[in-house]
Amino acid sequence: MMNNSSIPIVSDLVLLGGGHANIQVLKMLAMNPIGGLRITLISDQTHSPYSGMIPGYLAGYYSYEDCHFDLRRICEELGQRFIKAKIIGIDTQRKKIRLENRAEVSYDCASINVGIEPQSLENVSVEAALKLIPLKPISRFIAHWDRLVADLEAYKGGDSLQIAVVGAGASGVEIAIILKMLIDRNQWNAEVSLVHRHEFLVSAKDRSAQRWLSKTLEELGIKVFKSTQALKEQENGLVLKDEQGLIQTKDFYRVLTATQAAAPQWFKDSDLPVSPDGFVKVNKNLLVENEHDLFAAGDCIHFSPSPLKKAGVYAVRQGRVLEHNIRVFFTGKSALNNFHPKKNVLSLITIGERKALVHQDSASMLRWMWPSLLWTVKDGIDRRFMKRFQAKTFSAKPRHFDKTMPVPKTTLVPEEWESNTCGGCGSKLAASTLTLSLNKLDIPKDESVLLGVKDGEDCALTQFSEHVLCLQSIDQFRAFISDPYLLGQIATQHALSDIYAMGGVAKTAQVGLTLGAANRKIQQEDIFQLMSGVLDILAKSAVSLVGGHTGEGAELAISLAVQGEVVPDQVLRKQLTKPGNRLILTKPIGAGAIFAANMLAQANGKLVDRALSSMLESNKTAMEIIKGFDISGCTDITGFGLLGHAFEMLGKNSDNELGIKIDYQAIPVFDGVGELFAKGYYASIAEENYQSLSAVLSADVNNQQFPALFDPQTSGGLLFSVPSDRAEACLKALHQNGVTTACVIGEVIDEKKIIIRG
Repeated sequence: MMNNSSIPIVSDLVLLGGGHANIQVLKMLAMNPIGGLRITLISDQTHSPYSGMIPGYLAGYYSYEDCHFDLRRICEELGQRFIKAKIIGIDTQRKKIRLENRAEVSYDCASINVGIEPQSLENVSVEAALKLIPLKPISRFIAHWDRLVADLEAYKGGDSLQIAVVGAGASGVEIAIILKMLIDRNQWNAEVSLVHRHEFLVSAKDRSAQRWLSKTLEELGIKVFKSTQALKEQENGLVLKDEQGLIQTKDFYRVLTATQAAAPQWFKDSDLPVSPDGFVKVNKNLLVENEHDLFAAGDCIHFSPSPLKKAGVYAVRQGRVLEHNIRVFFTGKSALNNFHPKKNVLSLITIGERKALVHQDSASMLRWMWPSLLWTVKDGIDRRFMKRFQAKTFSAKPRHFDKTMPVPKTTLVPEEWESNTCGGCGSKLAASTLTLSLNKLDIPKDESVLLGVKDGEDCALTQFSEHVLCLQSIDQFRAFISDPYLLGQIATQHALSDIYAMGGVAKTAQVGLTLGAANRKIQQEDIFQLMSGVLDILAKSAVSLVGGHTGEGAELAISLAVQGEVVPDQVLRKQLTKPGNRLILTKPIGAGAIFAANMLAQANGKLVDRALSSMLESNKTAMEIIKGFDISGCTDITGFGLLGHAFEMLGKNSDNELGIKIDYQAIPVFDGVGELFAKGYYASIAEENYQSLSAVLSADVNNQQFPALFDPQTSGGLLFSVPSDRAEACLKALHQNGVTTACVIGEVIDEKKIIIRG
């Protein structure tokens, strides 16, 4: 029987890259959805730059958020999947996307809209390469730019720092002007040179723009090396060849390269049809040549009907055509549209403080507009474009937030939907669906596993040493992140942590999966993704998968039962035993608030990334280190929050007369969590965590005043106590072994009470 609470998923659209065209496809398909279609955006960057506003960001007119699409937030707001991963290839025969260090992803239809890279100068040493700052990809360039600006600001030397910009296209000229503007504005001791191989700037045809730009460069004092080729970067300088063929070496502090663009190498490696310079070839419908289910757009394409310049405006204009044609692919309604590029591309170049110049190979009315007014017009256009596609931001947590997407007008779901669900065994999945998925997985063999997950028995059969104690734990999760592979990884780390918190070694695991309504192909893919994430962590932790259970339900969920062993004299218990001991916490707090905000698309994508990265860190390393110290009391911080788990360490059913004192300001929290707390974002269980402890707390300690105490964690850190004279050595050992956020947050006192020092 079909689950009426959600439309079953029957097909996958995968968007490769967060470029302008793919973002428009994502938005338009979400606002006018196709029933049964799942959309997944894959990008190695959480924030995708809007190229039109980057010059304004570099000049200091825009914030980072003003000119970047937060891909994770956009997907969360639109109810679509986001996978942060580096794309390394595509198998068009098997319809699989290859990703770096993780399981490949299947697609029914895909769209490529990834970035480009500059053609590199020849480098002869690592030292020389460190001087180069490529302008593409923009995300990497911004990080280099920020470091360059910081270095210029800090420089106090007497000699003027020489900086070269290589390439006099629109971006090269603009970067040179902006950099010199900043140098003059801040009175930094530096000079800028522009090196280009042509006689003209930007375009041979637009003589008016050339005159304006030459005058601007001269007024700013930017030295121009025209008709000069940059041959290579050496440790002692940039090798230049002028129009007479004279070769000279000039020393530069940094070299910013705005040279001709290059395509990602994986295009060729995947045997995609590419142009001589490596860009993927598409036809008039933006379909990759010889493919019927693979589209491409933006700077990464070679538009075979009429090759285009590498300009972001094309990607923006291709968005509507791309969305229409993808919709036609799935629905079969109407015909494919053609992309008709404008012959001449209009671009605006920054030439001064909030001033812009029109550059176009043909006549334009905008040429008569004063530069400051032109900048204002451009600023308004750019801000309106960003507003259309950025997630909405609220100054405080909204009382009501409706994330319900529009009802699909068309659907891919068959009129008579055949569900995989049976009536018993917890809506167990069909055996064929499960078997086909398991057979794709490479499950490591373990000599201690006599009968395991692929043997078809009712129970796993394992054999361990007779001289150790057995540990068992079980955890269950609803999906709190849209990437199933990542969910599998984090759920596994969380489940293993209970074993580590008691000083044990995890040996085997069983997994329970609940999948949403979908056809067999989609469910097989979801099982493969989830279990690939689980197996990744199990393999790294030397834990064997020995069995599990699958079922269908209202939403995706995963549970793990973990078995382990521990030597009797190495068991770590929760209960504190020694007053004066220092309390050490190994991971930051704030995951509960972050994902409460993320559910409403209100958490910055980078903040979510940091929380996910922490969740993926195993507590095994910390456990192995602290066992070498005189530990008294140890637990992992999960759903009850920091104070809830700390309270368990007091031994509420014992005669223990010890208490704890916590320095609230010493508790490590993720950057940005304080702002979320201030806006009112709390995990739903945070209030219950406070209420369960309120009877033993003073009146001034509550969830609003001290929210980090009650914030629930997923795959949180270890909390333990160590003698005061060993605390410094313990922290040093943790930090040296990668547990860098570990810190002392309080101490054990000889009075049975909880003291919070604000």
